[in-house]
Amino acid sequence: MKKVSIEKKLTIFSLIVFVVSIVPILYLAKYVHATGDDFGYGALTHAAWLESHSLIAVLKASCRTIYNYYVSWQGTWFSVFLFSLQPEVFSPDLYWIVPVVMLILIIIGTSLPIYYFLVCRIGMKKYSFIVIDCTILFLMIQFFPSTKSGIFWYNGTAHYIIPYFIAMMSIYNSIRFIDSYRKRYLLGAIVCMTLLGGASYLAALFAPIVLVFFLFCYGRKRPKAFWLFIPLGLEMAGLIISFIAPGNKVRGGEDFGFSVFNIFTTVGESFKAGIKNIQIYAEEKPAIFVILVLLTVFIWHSYTNIEKKIDFKMPIAFCAYMFCCYSAMFAPGIYAGTELSGGVPNTIFQIFVLTTLTEIIYISGWLSTKIAKYDKVVKCNGNMIRLIKGCFLLVVCTFFIFLYRSTLKETTFFKCLFYITSGQASDYGEQMEERQAILLDDTIKDAKLPAMNQDQGPLMHMEVTKDKDSWTNQVVRDFYRKNSVVEIDRVQ
Repeated sequence: MKKVSIEKKLTIFSLIVFVVSIVPILYLAKYVHATGDDFGYGALTHAAWLESHSLIAVLKASCRTIYNYYVSWQGTWFSVFLFSLQPEVFSPDLYWIVPVVMLILIIIGTSLPIYYFLVCRIGMKKYSFIVIDCTILFLMIQFFPSTKSGIFWYNGTAHYIIPYFIAMMSIYNSIRFIDSYRKRYLLGAIVCMTLLGGASYLAALFAPIVLVFFLFCYGRKRPKAFWLFIPLGLEMAGLIISFIAPGNKVRGGEDFGFSVFNIFTTVGESFKAGIKNIQIYAEEKPAIFVILVLLTVFIWHSYTNIEKKIDFKMPIAFCAYMFCCYSAMFAPGIYAGTELSGGVPNTIFQIFVLTTLTEIIYISGWLSTKIAKYDKVVKCNGNMIRLIKGCFLLVVCTFFIFLYRSTLKETTFFKCLFYITSGQASDYGEQMEERQAILLDDTIKDAKLPAMNQDQGPLMHMEVTKDKDSWTNQVVRDFYRKNSVVEIDRVQ
């Protein structure tokens, strides 16, 4: 019988752990429903769909929604376009696709660029990529600061997860164009970065920072790379359209606008926020760093199987730039000076994980090239090095399991699992079915909805109130075309 290598065993183990970790998320898909902002942004498109069942009519209604919010609330035109197409616009039973689609976008958006850089450019084995990729995806999904805006709530995910996916695709298409000069990759970068001009400012900032880095590194040797100034310019144009929206002043106040002084102070405050946030991660979720240490050991080992010779220049400067990328994610919120939504910490965390991974890969590659000069010494002491690695892994794993097991309870897996096993998920599902039956009944014009708990664990739920004029009541009323919507006490 053929012996299975330790690398293949580790690959299989990583895949199993990752798949199992998202099972509770997929299970909860059947319980999620539209809430709050979903109804507000989807009112016109929902009405258009009910009246015509025409996609053209829905798109026209979407354009009206973009205009209405552009002049009254926010300028992120592409995000509003996405908001207006929330699944329940088309069917009350379609919202389950939200967590499924968002998981797919996170996986593809993260995996495709990592695969290209690790396997195609650096020359790592595919099994090494799978282990690294599963670990990074596990970290991103399991330690999301907000599962609501990161997985389950369409409005939050449309503003942060979809732009994250688009930003990663713009990075992927950009480096593929630099390496191949193929027009399809330039077109992909153009489409992605144009859309980013009207999306979340975090994703819209991250992609150009990385693109400028690519042009700085490869522009001299690959002069056609400067064609990427086209997508960069289109994104800047989209951002200008977003910045000058009258609605921004309504949301941010009269003081909101361009200020050179604020730009300089924002830069300094962003670096401070970046350092402070890492300290918070270390205090509240130390398991993240233990997993990253384990991943570092694995990446270091993976370099022993790479035949390509790659020159990892200026590692300190590279790591400094990566920290700048991460710190830049705090800038939009600091500059705006407004309350941040739950999706902002999610994107910041995703970029933290990505930039940290990049630093680990780069530093490990740089060290491996330095140590390769002493190849004979390394070969003579190979067994000793493997023994040290094994002992180190054993110690770290033990440390991880016994000391930081409490951190695991804060993972998305355990949050979802507790929500399911406690019976809260099934109760929520039954109550939402009851509520939808009332709201979908066209004979009921003044809807009275039995009260529900605002806190639904990992799921987003914005409860209506007893005040028919409150914002949530109004958007639910308009979406379902009622005269009024109010909450009443639930009879047990």
